Amino acid sequence: MIAPLSITADTPDEVPPRSSFPWVWFGFFFVAAFAILEALMVALELDEQMATTWLILIALAGWIYWLFCVFRFHKILLEISRNHYPISSGEALWKHFIPFYNLVWIFRWPAELSNYLNRRERVKIVSGNLLGVFLLISLLTGRFIDGGVGLAGTFTVGMYISAKLRKHVELIKGMSPDMLPPLPDPRLFSQPAPVTQLDSRTDATTAASVERL
Repeated sequence: MIAPLSITADTPDEVPPRSSFPWVWFGFFFVAAFAILEALMVALELDEQMATTWLILIALAGWIYWLFCVFRFHKILLEISRNHYPISSGEALWKHFIPFYNLVWIFRWPAELSNYLNRRERVKIVSGNLLGVFLLISLLTGRFIDGGVGLAGTFTVGMYISAKLRKHVELIKGMSPDMLPPLPDPRLFSQPAPVTQLDSRTDATTAASVERL
């Protein structure tokens, strides 16, 4: 189990981020391109060497886009925590390139993210270690079995993280999607009180008094 990097009890109140969320769903275009090219390789009997080169380029582009999503997640976390989040966006990015340690890092940053969100108690997210397991499986699948399947698993994890972080931000803004608009004031629908016989007599007596004057 990978422990979070740090736990601080004096984190200040959160503020809405200035940065927008990455379009994680866009990563599935790389998955679709990978699958289409693989199908064309079989159907049209394309040159294997050329097709393999294109598959590598698609996988590389998808991986770069995934790193951009990770970078943006951490930039948002830094902004909402007023720069108290322990992992900078740059650190989250470049530690993926450290040989061997990158296999540990894909557990480290999800564990810290999960711990941060769960401690704030706005949303509930699964253990970061579990997210790391899925990322590791996706990485190994893409490396040794099928690059498109590996990218699909990676971006599925990203969609889950993005959804939880987005809801967390919406709750910071006070715009929870689960909140219903306030009910209208019931007095708007109340009918004016009917004039009773006593009220009529009172009005007649008042009118008679005015006439005498």
